[in-house]
Amino acid sequence: MTSISAPALAASALDDGMTAYRQGDFEKSAAIFGPLAENGDATAQYLLSCQMINGAGIPANEDTGWDLMQKAAHNRQPDASIILARKAEASQAPKDQIRALYQQSADQGETQAMLWLALDAMDQGHNDTAKTLLEKAWELGDPRAATLLANRFTKTDSGRYQYLRAAAQNGEMRAAAYLAEEARSVNDTAEAVGWCAIATGLPGHNEDVDWKTIGDAVEKNCGKFDKDLDDTARAANRERVDQFLATFFENYKPWTPWKACAVR
Repeated sequence: MTSISAPALAASALDDGMTAYRQGDFEKSAAIFGPLAENGDATAQYLLSCQMINGAGIPANEDTGWDLMQKAAHNRQPDASIILARKAEASQAPKDQIRALYQQSADQGETQAMLWLALDAMDQGHNDTAKTLLEKAWELGDPRAATLLANRFTKTDSGRYQYLRAAAQNGEMRAAAYLAEEARSVNDTAEAVGWCAIATGLPGHNEDVDWKTIGDAVEKNCGKFDKDLDDTARAANRERVDQFLATFFENYKPWTPWKACAVR
């Protein structure tokens, strides 16, 4: 007979709770998270605190919920630290207190916190520290860091373009907006329209999209980039746009941004 250890049972229960939470079965997730949270599981503490604060599946109890959020942060749950940092910002707490919470989250590999710390470092004139934080965040896959590196720290046009393109390839729409303007500056109307389409969030990678709706949206949002072409040249340009978008979406791997109280 094979025995199952207590940690393995706890991990299994946590998985069940997270599945229920993800599916919106909050009564079930709360019932599972409760005992785990009492035993010090940081993830259970964090998600149960979210439920308590928002009254999801259980009666709302903000005081107890925030106390539990504090425990989760104390147990090094990085999302809990970010939420507490944001709460501290909203209450205009001392900057050192806010910074310490973000640092605690960044130390656990949370890029959302790294970006805040990088911007904070830039505000203080500590550009080397900011660059190091952004490089780490980009290494961990956060495309917003690549956009900031492109605009704040690259010294060549080619380096900036490479960062922006990589960021856009990972779903960073602001990078695509910058690239649209770059393409317009060199009169590349096909890429200008294409990057603009990406920047507006058009789902060109989805097989089930309504292509007429996409075409209408491209015309409305991005037609300014090739409006001066005659009808024949404009039609040819839109064919090049289609080719550009098809190539882009072949390697499109959108990044999932941080969201409070989400299961990842």
